[in-house]
Amino acid sequence: MRERVMAGAWALVAAGLIAGSGAAAADVQQVDWHNAEFEVPQVGSCPRQVVSFTDGAGEAGDRVYRFTPDKPIGYADVTGEGVEDALILIECGPRDAEYSRALIGMTTDPGGAAPRTLGTVVSPPVWTQVPEEFQVFHHDIAVWINDFDTGQGHTEHYRWASSAQAFVRIDGQ
Repeated sequence: MRERVMAGAWALVAAGLIAGSGAAAADVQQVDWHNAEFEVPQVGSCPRQVVSFTDGAGEAGDRVYRFTPDKPIGYADVTGEGVEDALILIECGPRDAEYSRALIGMTTDPGGAAPRTLGTVVSPPVWTQVPEEFQVFHHDIAVWINDFDTGQGHTEHYRWASSAQAFVRIDGQ
């Protein structure tokens, strides 16, 4: 049942993520995120800091950052400003340790040239809770979280709050 629901949901996501318009919308998709330098918001115990990525991995201080393998970058208007933003699953942790995973939101500066951080959508409190999938519908972000400790998962819902300039959870939890 979950597979059928997720397949239908991903069809909606694909339609929503592809249906962007305008010059600025193309700019965020033209960034080579896997080979860019940008400020990564907090991911688990990893602080907000500038990371220079090469082939999807980078180091800053004593932390290793990487794009989650085999997980695509999503593009959708999550701020409601009429331009696409990037949603990226990022992992981080000390070398030779378990990594935490977070879903982060990124955009570009008004000129469309430089990456700009929106913030962390969700970064679970422990590394055993892992954001796996996400979808955007009318600017709201649904994130599927796997819990390795319980073998179960759940969905959390987030929205960009322009007044706070941050993502906030909207499902009452």
